[in-house]
Amino acid sequence: MRPVTTRNPPGSAGSIQVRVATAQDMEQLLELASQLLTQIHAEGTVKDARRVFERTMKSNDLGVVLVAEHKTGLCGYAYAAYEWRAEFGGETMDIVALWVEQQWRSKGVGGSLLSALLDNARQRGIRRISTEVHPNNAAIERTLESNGFDPERRTLWSLQI
Repeated sequence: MRPVTTRNPPGSAGSIQVRVATAQDMEQLLELASQLLTQIHAEGTVKDARRVFERTMKSNDLGVVLVAEHKTGLCGYAYAAYEWRAEFGGETMDIVALWVEQQWRSKGVGGSLLSALLDNARQRGIRRISTEVHPNNAAIERTLESNGFDPERRTLWSLQI
C-alpha cells in the first residue's frame, strides 16, 4: 500500500502522512491504543493490543494497521480486520479502531486514515466495509457519513467466554 499524504490539514501546523505501521512504530502505536482502550472502557489491555498488532503486521491476510504521522511523531492510527463472508461476496473489512490524538482532531487526520482504509479495501477487491461506533461519538459518525457509510440497524449479540 502506498503512503497517503495529506498536506496541511485545516488547522494544522504541517502535513501528515498516512502509511502502513511498522515494528518501529509499536511503542507510539501502543500509547495511542492505550488512550482508546481507556476511553471506551475496553476489557482488552495494551498487551492484548501489542499481540493483535504484531500478528496483523506479520500477515497481510488478517488485516491492516495504519498510522498517521506528523513531523513530531504519530498522531493517530486505524486498525481493520479482514473476514470472509459469503453473504457479502467474499472478503470484507471490519474497521475495528480509528483513533486520533485530541490535539489533532478536526484537522483531517481521521478522514485521511479512513480514506487510506477505503483505498486498501478497493485494492483488495473488498466490496463491503463495516464498523461499530460507540454511543455519543458524533465526530466519527459525521466522518463515516461523509464517506458514504450508512448506519445499519442491527442488534449486536455477544457471548463472553
